Amino acid sequence: MEEHSDPLRKSEDELVDFGENFTSQVVTNAAALQIPAQEATDVQTAFSTFKALHSEAKSPARNPIVIAEKNAAKKEFIRLVREMVKFRFANPIITDAMRVQYGLHVKDPTHTPQGAPTSRPDFTLSNKDFRLVNVDFHDQGASGKAKPYGISGAVISWGVLDHPPADAGELTKALLATRTPHTLEFTEEERGKTVYVALQWQNNKGQKGPWSEILWAIVS
Repeated sequence: MEEHSDPLRKSEDELVDFGENFTSQVVTNAAALQIPAQEATDVQTAFSTFKALHSEAKSPARNPIVIAEKNAAKKEFIRLVREMVKFRFANPIITDAMRVQYGLHVKDPTHTPQGAPTSRPDFTLSNKDFRLVNVDFHDQGASGKAKPYGISGAVISWGVLDHPPADAGELTKALLATRTPHTLEFTEEERGKTVYVALQWQNNKGQKGPWSEILWAIVS
């Protein structure tokens, strides 16, 4: 796993859990980490402010002012943590085990080149409205809709044809869908005709994986 310059891309509830652990350990071990006591106190104070406002912003009594104050406190806490991680945790005395202990990412000493996708999408087709067909896709065998790691989206290829295609190469149109479901739009003249659809994953390098099966739907 590569090290992130921003280790705080979390939901606010997760950020609170992170902050509880991170600030507690930073304050307790500031001397051993060679972090000035004032810096440790500043980050702990910023976290306490954010935590209190986060709790208040989740209550029924919340209002726009509280939410704005919470967002500002969150931003300040994240800023202080980023600076501390960048300048203090670059110290050679900080081991990978210590970074994990503080909830931070570590560098992978090896780099595995990314290859073409090996899995294929599963998908369903449904008529959303007149001349609209929904393509709802996910990774084959997966229970959720998250794309596989390193995948930028699904290449959707389709064609309105008079007969079933022998393979996906006969499909005449294609696009890259980064979110599911994706809606295909058809012309009035294509209503009542059969559209054939096949998908394949495409990674962040533009490499494509194996084709899915070909499904069909009637354009309503």
